[in-house]
Amino acid sequence: MNRLIKFWSECKYDGFMLGLYFFTLAYMIKFYDVQSFDIKVHNFLLLDYLKEGYFPSPPGYYGAIFLLDKLIWYKYPLVLSALLILTASFWWKYHLSFTWIQESLQLKKNLTFFLTLSLLFLSPIFIPSIDGSYWYLGKFTPTIWHNSTLIAVFPFCILLVRETLDWLENPQRKKLINLLALSVLIMLIKPSFLFCYIPAFPIYAWLQNPREKKRLFTSLGLSGIVLFLLFLEKKWIFDLDPMIAKMYSPEERSDVVINPFRVHLHFSKEPFFDFLTSFPTTSVFLAFWGKKAFRSRFFGFSFLLLGFALAVYLILAETGFRELHGNFYWQIPVALFLHYLSMLIFVGEDFMESGRKMKLGFVLFCLMYLVQFSFGIAYWHRLFFGHALN
Repeated sequence: MNRLIKFWSECKYDGFMLGLYFFTLAYMIKFYDVQSFDIKVHNFLLLDYLKEGYFPSPPGYYGAIFLLDKLIWYKYPLVLSALLILTASFWWKYHLSFTWIQESLQLKKNLTFFLTLSLLFLSPIFIPSIDGSYWYLGKFTPTIWHNSTLIAVFPFCILLVRETLDWLENPQRKKLINLLALSVLIMLIKPSFLFCYIPAFPIYAWLQNPREKKRLFTSLGLSGIVLFLLFLEKKWIFDLDPMIAKMYSPEERSDVVINPFRVHLHFSKEPFFDFLTSFPTTSVFLAFWGKKAFRSRFFGFSFLLLGFALAVYLILAETGFRELHGNFYWQIPVALFLHYLSMLIFVGEDFMESGRKMKLGFVLFCLMYLVQFSFGIAYWHRLFFGHALN
C-alpha cells in the first residue's frame, strides 16, 4: 500500500498531463475535418506519398508515425501512432519545462506543477469585437495544439537551448556534439526553430564575452555547419521532391523570397493591436525589470531568439502554392514559449530574493500572466465547442 501511495505521489502529475493531451488530441482527431486539422493533413500526405512509392521530407515525424504504425495499428492507418507520438511529445515538453522550473526555483512539487501547467496554456489576448471569429491568425502565440510537426519537434528545441546555455557557461568541446546532434534532429522533424537559432547563437556568444574570440569562432562554425545543412534541406524539400514535380507546374512551385509583411498582413487585419495583445506580459516585465533582466543568460538568449523568430516571419515569404501557408511562422511559438519560461523563472527568483515581498511589478506581472493563461484556457475550451483552430 505504501508503495502504491508513493507511486501515485510521484506519477500523478505526469499521468494527468498524459491524459489531458491524449484526450484533447483524440477528440480533435475524431471530430475535426482534414482541411482544418494539420495532424490529419500530414497523415493523408504520408499515405499519398507511400501510394506513389515516395516518402515526404523532412522525414523525421513521418518516419516515426510510419514505423510505430507497423507495430501498433487500430482501425485507421497512422491515427493511433500519430496520437501516441504527439501525446508523448506534449508530455516531454511539459516534463522538460517542469524540470527546468524545479531546478531553478526549488519549489514544492505541486506548486511547480501548477506553474508549468499555466505556462503550457499561455495565449494572446483576444477581444471578440476586434478579432471576430479568428483568434490566432495574425497574432503570436506560444501554445499550439494542431501543428503535428511542431508538437513533435518542440522538446528537442527546448533541449537545444538548454544545452546551448550549458555550453555558454562551460564551453566544452563534447557539448558541441550535442548541439550539432540536436540541430540535425530538429532539421529532420521541422527545421523552423533553426531559422532563429543559427544567427542568435554566435551573436549571443559574442555579446557574452566580446574578447573571447575562440568562443565566437566556435559558435560561428557550428552555426555555419547547420546553415549549410539547412540549405541542403531546402534543396531537398523545394527542388528534389518528386511529388511536387508531379502535382505542380514550374510556375506554381515554391521558393523563398524577401517580401516583408506579405504573409503577416494577409492574416492580421489589425497588426498594431495584434502585436500589443501578443506580448502584454513581456511589456510589464520589461517595464519593471528592464536592464536587470538581461543579466540572466536564459532571458537574454531567449529574447534574442524571439527577435530573430519574428524577423524571419515578417521579412521572408514563399512563392507558389505555399505562399500563404505561413511556413516561416513556426519558430515563433517555440521562441516565445522559451521567452515566457525565462521570465517566469526570473520573476520567481527575484521574488524569493526580495524576501517574498509583493511589489507592484510582481503583482502586475502575475495579473497579466493570469489574463494570458485565462485566454489560453478559453482557447482550449473552444477546441471542444467552437471547432476552430485559427
